[in-house]
Amino acid sequence: MKLNSNIPSFKALVKKSYFTKDINDTNEYYNVYVFGIQSVSGKILTFHVLTDSGMLRSRVPLSEIYAKIPTNDIPFNYKQLWDCFSENVAVVEYDFLAFHRAQVVLRDSTKVWATYIFTIDWYNNPYSDESSDYKCGHILESDDGYLLCMPNNRIFWKDSNFVTKPLPDDLKQFKVDTELPSVENQSDRWVAEDTNSFYYDIIENK
Repeated sequence: MKLNSNIPSFKALVKKSYFTKDINDTNEYYNVYVFGIQSVSGKILTFHVLTDSGMLRSRVPLSEIYAKIPTNDIPFNYKQLWDCFSENVAVVEYDFLAFHRAQVVLRDSTKVWATYIFTIDWYNNPYSDESSDYKCGHILESDDGYLLCMPNNRIFWKDSNFVTKPLPDDLKQFKVDTELPSVENQSDRWVAEDTNSFYYDIIENK
């Protein structure tokens, strides 16, 4: 079980009202460094943050973290489409997607622009192990300042050097993955290997 993972750290804001008893203190923010995540099955993704006053806080929900003061905030359940699948989670920052822009489709089908930060991928749970249910979560910074955690099928990536064609009008033609093939279950005959010989019976094709 992984539960906690390092992430590419970044500066952000958290509303003071989230940390204090004064629920009316909604217009002031703590400056924070976000440096880790915690994934709890059936819950929103949460983060570890360090405030500029030296306070370390854990399990800060994705919905409470902002890259800048939000100009048009949205409900918390719009920021992450699915709850975390399990405590087992891996983090990767894809170099290819670094700083890529994307249009994200929210729960109510409205679209917002955002920029890629990193990706989380759950494993060893019933949903991720079932090919048709598998989803990773891309963490993006919206232009309005809030964070998003969205699966592949809710994101339309932009790349002026490569993405030059529009998607077909009929998006329902794209099928869901239904299986992850195994190369070893195609035959009841195992590959014979003489462990005393590095190349065993492999013959070079001249």
